[in-house]
Amino acid sequence: MGGMQQVTDLKKWNKLADMLRIPKTAQDRLAKLQEAYCQYLLSYDSLSPEEHKKLEKEVLQEKENLEKKKGPLEGQAENAYRLHLLPRYEPKNGLINGVVHRNGLRGKLKEMDVPPKNGRRRLFTLEKEYTEEEPEDKSLLGDLHKCIYKGRSMSLTTFFRTARNVMNMCFNKEPTVAEVEQEYWHIVDQKSCHVAVHCGKVDTNTHGSGFPVAKAEPFSRHGWNLTVLPNNSGSILRHLGAVPGVTIPWLNIGMVFSTSCWSRDQNHLPYIDYLHTGADCIWYCIPAEEESKLDKVVHTLLQANGTPGLQMLESNVMISPEVLCKEGIKVHRTVQQQSGQFVVCFPGSFVSKVCCGYSVSETVHFATTQWTSMGFKTAKEMKRRHIAKPFSMEKLLYQIATAEAKKENSPTLGIISTLLGELRDTELRQRKELFEAGLHSSARYGSHDTSNSIVDGKKKPRKWLQLETSERRCQICQHLCYLSMVVQENENVVFCLECALRHVEKQKSCRGLKLMYRYDEEQIISLVNQICGKASGKNNCSSDDNDNNDNIENCLTKSTPKRGPRKRATLDVPSSRLSSVSLSKSASNSS
Repeated sequence: MGGMQQVTDLKKWNKLADMLRIPKTAQDRLAKLQEAYCQYLLSYDSLSPEEHKKLEKEVLQEKENLEKKKGPLEGQAENAYRLHLLPRYEPKNGLINGVVHRNGLRGKLKEMDVPPKNGRRRLFTLEKEYTEEEPEDKSLLGDLHKCIYKGRSMSLTTFFRTARNVMNMCFNKEPTVAEVEQEYWHIVDQKSCHVAVHCGKVDTNTHGSGFPVAKAEPFSRHGWNLTVLPNNSGSILRHLGAVPGVTIPWLNIGMVFSTSCWSRDQNHLPYIDYLHTGADCIWYCIPAEEESKLDKVVHTLLQANGTPGLQMLESNVMISPEVLCKEGIKVHRTVQQQSGQFVVCFPGSFVSKVCCGYSVSETVHFATTQWTSMGFKTAKEMKRRHIAKPFSMEKLLYQIATAEAKKENSPTLGIISTLLGELRDTELRQRKELFEAGLHSSARYGSHDTSNSIVDGKKKPRKWLQLETSERRCQICQHLCYLSMVVQENENVVFCLECALRHVEKQKSCRGLKLMYRYDEEQIISLVNQICGKASGKNNCSSDDNDNNDNIENCLTKSTPKRGPRKRATLDVPSSRLSSVSLSKSASNSS
């Protein structure tokens, strides 16, 4: 009938009860019908069409195998299926707790050692002779141990009703935090039954925040309003602007047993969570200082074969805090009680969360200046592992430099000056290596290749030039290119400089490649030297402080002083010019 969302929206529960021949005089027949759906069909309803077909194929194959061995099953005579539109099976079929899956939502059906009741055949048991045909995948990250899957969208009303039914199914009365926690870890550790629950993540930029945003609202500009907090003067992320999942808050919708498994933010950013409404939430936290010890412990506990423990822990794995404590890991626990409480998670810490009932919370990231060193190190690690990063660390550092350089005695400059210097050295070295490898075609972002139009007036600028002003990702390492990138003109393929060097070395040719840059060498050297000089109190770029501030502010935005009219954007830069530029060139000389 279209799923629970469709049945609820069109108010078809009565019709469904009639089709199932449930008497209208039955007590609470609709409520019990919804409860039965949550208990037996919710897992199946969340499967994709491909998974539906796969599961149906497995069940039909199992049914065929049983019928060959023991004849037609109960209620499955030759014409029985055609006579009844909705064939009825007893939900438990002699099994404890109904149908128990081997791996939760998606796996094969687990063989039960419980003997069937007299006069009844087990439709959903898997015989031993057939399990040998498909060897079991014992790898921890295989399908056997998956527990989180992407579901379908639903309205908040439907989610709330589902959450209420799941709560009524699991508990006879409103449970305490201790009761939920005890039952949760019993289910996780013992694996005696399968429980399917939903959780949701909502982008507030699209669907609206739980905080007031209208100007007339008294708290719309309050500092603890999470839509305002990203622009706080103490957070350096304000220089990024609106970035989904970073500086734009998101809503977390949960129900009883909804779980956020052990994880840390991929950028190691700190974040703050506010509980708008609903039940309590249990938080577990492992400090960042335990990282090396945690890596070894998880690697041992999960019996990883060459895979780093932290990498496995970030793959939706839930390990009991009690087990981790026995292995010497520090685990902290707190309860976010009812509504109106904030929880702040420190950078690099591993966090997990368990909901005690229906709840709505809102989360957003922030970062202080002290985080920049950790963020820079994390960005390099993500690039090495080919993980897409939601923002460019290079952009953040350069935006901070241009904004903070105008302030007197800014402590931020002293921290970022070292990182800017490392960025400068890496950027100029890679550009030099590319030009030495034969890449002499280059252009600044936003300029058009007019050389073709001079030869043939009918030719238009290449399509990829329309996108060159925006940040684009390297197709190999997923790095978000900001300072520069190498474009394969004919195929609209983007490389970062590091991956471009590997590509050129492999292809032994620079044909069709073009370097696109945001700032030239002189601008990069000028800005970094001025920042480093101002941070150390040795900036002698100008005798007038106001002129010096204007110099720093405009260093990256103004173009290089013109040495003559340019008729084309593609430049041949000899390697001798690059080698003659000293990285320690003073700010006064570059000015």
